[in-house]
Amino acid sequence: MNTGIQQGIDDGPAYVLWAVWLVMVSLSAVICDHLGYGVKTGLPYIWHSKASNPFVNLKKEYKGIYWQEELIPFFQSATLPKECTTVQKCYIELSKQVKAKLGKVDEYFLKLADAMVTWIEAWDELNPVGGESAELTNGPGK
Repeated sequence: MNTGIQQGIDDGPAYVLWAVWLVMVSLSAVICDHLGYGVKTGLPYIWHSKASNPFVNLKKEYKGIYWQEELIPFFQSATLPKECTTVQKCYIELSKQVKAKLGKVDEYFLKLADAMVTWIEAWDELNPVGGESAELTNGPGK
């Protein structure tokens, strides 16, 4: 599936691994930690057992190997201000941090940051609650 931010990155293990890890796990964990929500992760829902050529995989995954040198410290040090009291506000703030701190690593992260903002705008437009869905408090901020 092409999400729009994928252009320039091959459809391969690196895209799947980093997109899922970056967006679903890491950003969500930062937001949940900030809002005081507990997060429990379990076994992967997808099982990959297809034999493949490790040299071809290395060629596809080289960006991910390089990126992890920046990604891991980014998520270990990511913080959100107290004003971020909703998931939407947290996500927008993290998009700014992704653009500022990871945009220098690869153009992909600039596109990702823009896509994060678009996602929240679309979410709020399609899921209004009394016309103020972005302003609903999801929990106490830290």
